[in-house]
Amino acid sequence: MCIRPFGKQGDERIFIEARAFCVIIKWIEEGRIISINSDALEYENSLITEPDRRMRVKTYLGIAKEYVKLSDSLIKRANEIMSLGIRDMDGFHVAMAEEGKADYFVTCDDGIISEAKKFQETLKVKVCSVLEFLEEVVRYVEANK
Repeated sequence: MCIRPFGKQGDERIFIEARAFCVIIKWIEEGRIISINSDALEYENSLITEPDRRMRVKTYLGIAKEYVKLSDSLIKRANEIMSLGIRDMDGFHVAMAEEGKADYFVTCDDGIISEAKKFQETLKVKVCSVLEFLEEVVRYVEANK
């Protein structure tokens, strides 16, 4: 889950990504795209110590139409992804996105984007930034008018 709405909005990049995040949330609410929640996202949200922030994230997660639960096969896949160099929890997020048959894993984390690009052929989901995702969706809509 991208945390840009909670970042310092004075930073231009964070400001732009926060607005992009809002567009994505709007599209999810309108049913134009489908989001996936997972045990990994719920777990990470449970670690947020600020009650207001935790509740906001819970609201975002609650609009997901799909849910992926942890399983032995998912743990195995997450370990394979982590062996590529994608950090622990990020490996679970990517594995859960794959399990949910997501086309995209959207994040604001430059580290996971950089690592995932090295292994894009190995991953079953495209890892991209919120801005890359918006660009691809807009390009797709324009091409299919």
